[in-house]
Amino acid sequence: MKASLWVAPVATVVILFGSVGTASLAGAWVTGGREQIASAQRLAVDDIKGWMTIQQAADGLGVSVDDIITLIDPEAAGNLTPATAFKEIEAVVPGFSLATFRDELRAHLAGAPASAEPPR
Repeated sequence: MKASLWVAPVATVVILFGSVGTASLAGAWVTGGREQIASAQRLAVDDIKGWMTIQQAADGLGVSVDDIITLIDPEAAGNLTPATAFKEIEAVVPGFSLATFRDELRAHLAGAPASAEPPR
């Protein structure tokens, strides 16, 4: 009788950790919201997230890093590198907003002339 008391809890733990281990080995276990951006993967403008670097966005959108930096703020080009994350740009470029930048980038990719002022 006492052995049957432990069968269900032990089986539950084995199944729980077994499924997590199997999913991890298969690459299907995701614990965060960040996705790996492959250079061949195409992104839409709305796919750009704050944790992404300028290089990841450039690769995903098929534009150069220099184009993105110029759209962000031509005067701050020396302070921005391909490894700069969009969430870090707010500290370097006063008034930078990722939502506004997405609109500016969308217009740039559509071929519309860029506005006279950088996005704020």
